[in-house]
Amino acid sequence: MAWLGRFVRDLVGHLPGGRRLRAELEQSLRHRNVLSDRLKRSEEQRETLRRRLDARRQRTHATEPEPAVLEQVMRSRHAAAVRIAKGAESAARESAFAANSPSYRDTLMHPERYLPDEAIARVNIAGLPWHIPANFDDTDGIAQRLVRQQRLPLDEILATRELAVGRAMIDIGANVGTTSIPRAVLGDFSCVYAIEPHPQNYACLVLNIIGSQIRGLVLPDRVAIGDVNGGMIMRRMKSGTHHLVRREEDIREDERVDVPCFTLDSWVERIGIDLSHVSFIKSDTQGWDARVLVGAQRVLAHRHIAWQLEFNPSMLERSGMSLGEVFALLERHFTHFIDLRREEGSRVRGAQELRTSLDHVGSGDRRYTNLLLYNASI
Repeated sequence: MAWLGRFVRDLVGHLPGGRRLRAELEQSLRHRNVLSDRLKRSEEQRETLRRRLDARRQRTHATEPEPAVLEQVMRSRHAAAVRIAKGAESAARESAFAANSPSYRDTLMHPERYLPDEAIARVNIAGLPWHIPANFDDTDGIAQRLVRQQRLPLDEILATRELAVGRAMIDIGANVGTTSIPRAVLGDFSCVYAIEPHPQNYACLVLNIIGSQIRGLVLPDRVAIGDVNGGMIMRRMKSGTHHLVRREEDIREDERVDVPCFTLDSWVERIGIDLSHVSFIKSDTQGWDARVLVGAQRVLAHRHIAWQLEFNPSMLERSGMSLGEVFALLERHFTHFIDLRREEGSRVRGAQELRTSLDHVGSGDRRYTNLLLYNASI
């Protein structure tokens, strides 16, 4: 076909104005060849970029922390934790704690008062025995995760490990100990102070500590934490999402549980905790988290302590605080945050981005998230 092309060009060249037409034709052909070369280079570049992205994804996946690793070492770490719990230091720590916690003393002596045997469901996960209240429903909660899914929240534990290691941790809203006990067993903390106000959950928490043979490593107290000292009302929910209520709220008598309440500042002083030993506080109080902060001004002054908070707009507003007040609290006390459920964008953000970053939480399928908050300044 090359001869046909030459023939056409020669023929054009002999026509009136043919030289100009021939020049334009040749220029058009050169332009087409240039475009073809550029397109080929562009395709090659895209393919190179695709290979690089695939390689980066593979490297990222290969270096991501894997929850299964924690489960694999749980048994051997548990054996080591049991030996530590039998030591004199753990015994002295538990004795000092029990002296300041009437609920712990009483539950150790009479656990059946709070949780009759028929009210307990028992499972074994990763070599650890677990007791939970038997009257759970099918919603997605801690009981659901333990009994039906047979798993511990190890992925959540891994997600906070950048900041959640040290000598002591405070777990506010510890439930039956699914975070406190693995943290102590894995060696993330030398001791965990576990706070749980619900009587049945608390009794199971104590039984789980005893069954795991780690008394003195996890120290549980049955109180609620908020912005006042005194009695509070807790609403008992079949889903297990029990929560404090304001006194003006109307709840049924069979849902009502009276619980003692302290500010975190008062409770820390009552128990005798040295805050220089505490490096991490987890608060999961079903919407009362901002009120926990209001009552923790002395604790918040210790800026080395990182916090994990549940951010659920509807629950936070149920506690009587506006989202504007919540954001103001967080901006005042922290410099940075990590949205633990965010799937895109920067992992670490400045506190000044809290309002814009979380404006979508509470709508659609994303009803809540968990925030890891910390201070990068002294």
